[in-house]
Amino acid sequence: ITALFAIWVGCFMIKMHEMDEAYQNWSEKEWHIDQYFSRPALLVRFINTKCFGDGSLLLYFIRVAFVSPALNRVLELMEEADKDEEGVRLPKILCNERARMSLKERVDDFYADVKSSTTLTVTSKTLLYIGSYTALINHHGLLKMGMNAQVQNEVIKEPIFIVSPPRTATTILHRTMSLDRTRFRSFDFSDMNVPLPNLVARWDEEGRKQKGEEGEQFLRSYEFVYPGIVKSIGSMHSLTPSEAEEDLTWLDHGLGHRYRTLFKLYPEYRSKKKGNNDGSWGNVESKEVVEYRYAWLSMIMKIYQRVDIDQWEERSVQDDVPSSEHPTIGLPWIMKDPNHAPHLNELLAEFPDAKFIFIHRTPADIIASLAKLYIVCISMDFLPGSRGSSAKEIGEEAVLRMNYYTKGMIEFTGDHNNKLSSPYSLHGNSTSRIDLYFEEVVRDIPGSIIEIYQQFYPEQDGPSDAAIEAIQDYLKRDKKEKQMSQRRSLEDFHLTKNDVAFAEYTDLFLS
Repeated sequence: ITALFAIWVGCFMIKMHEMDEAYQNWSEKEWHIDQYFSRPALLVRFINTKCFGDGSLLLYFIRVAFVSPALNRVLELMEEADKDEEGVRLPKILCNERARMSLKERVDDFYADVKSSTTLTVTSKTLLYIGSYTALINHHGLLKMGMNAQVQNEVIKEPIFIVSPPRTATTILHRTMSLDRTRFRSFDFSDMNVPLPNLVARWDEEGRKQKGEEGEQFLRSYEFVYPGIVKSIGSMHSLTPSEAEEDLTWLDHGLGHRYRTLFKLYPEYRSKKKGNNDGSWGNVESKEVVEYRYAWLSMIMKIYQRVDIDQWEERSVQDDVPSSEHPTIGLPWIMKDPNHAPHLNELLAEFPDAKFIFIHRTPADIIASLAKLYIVCISMDFLPGSRGSSAKEIGEEAVLRMNYYTKGMIEFTGDHNNKLSSPYSLHGNSTSRIDLYFEEVVRDIPGSIIEIYQQFYPEQDGPSDAAIEAIQDYLKRDKKEKQMSQRRSLEDFHLTKNDVAFAEYTDLFLS
């Protein structure tokens, strides 16, 4: 028996060595990851040789033992909320029969797509599907908090959404604007990735630091599986637990599975003709589900507004001091997610007094950068040489997604240009929309922020001296940390400038 076990281990160790060489060769040939090429831990690489099978049995076990029970708990809570005929405790779109059916369909489809993937490693399939379980656990906890009349009575006033495609300086603008905490509320990476059991008030700086430590632990758990993953992804998009992050992670919990990592399943969507080749990722980006997503996001924002009030009152009682208005009362939210771009009408329907920030950049530069981001993020998960893993295929996917983003922006802008005195028309100089250019933003972040304040809040002062100082300190740190980045060019992805001309977008926003 010992000899047979040794032979079994030896065979798969040889296979693991062959896979390691295949990854290195594929990176040199297709991915061109210059710095921080993260590889899984030894045990993970051994599992990825399929020494214990292709992962189907493990996925089935996770489904039966964890995901299905968590899903049933959420469905029961949604049904309980739906019994409130007045809809005071929760908007019906978040709990009615259609919402329950849609949630179950999405979770089932996610399982089927993960299981059938011929592109993902065994470990990647397992982690993605475990993400569905954690999303459902968080869904249940957050939904329960939302089933509160005081929460639903909260009013979200004039939130700001940065709605441009990826790779257009949206992250640095979002993170720097969020530093002015006397003017805006925002969500940090840690708030969204480890929301429970305790939500933290936006005014509670010490609490946010502690939540940031939870986020550090979250990242360390990934580092255990994929050593170097934070630096690898950080060469394209930094992951910092205590800094503002795009709000798409909240959608993971609302949808019952990972939304932010759906690009890892793009080969499945394209092969199964999901999204009708319009660049979308299937039903999860249908109009119906998008409306649900924004209702969910609204609920989250209201929950935190109520947390700001409740925790301030609790602190006043504990400290035995007179109650006063909490520091964040009436402050608007500053939010950011490139995936808002295709769905601006739905976003505006949920937040009718929202303010939109657009940043425009030459599409050729966006595509090369976006495709490289995809490569860095999938390099730990895709099998080299598998469907969807080549630079050419990833470049084509980046073009499809860019088309999806720009189409939404063009249609939204066209609709409002045709409406008399719409505050969302292009070049309207209104307090509801501003259009900036990438080169100008990255050249002068503080100046761009001042311009935004002047246009959105003409009757108010600009950012305080303290806010400008915090922004400049952040920019110094950011510049120091970004000494290394991944090289990228259209040629790396077998694309030409004609392939990424996006003439309609360029004519409308860059001419």
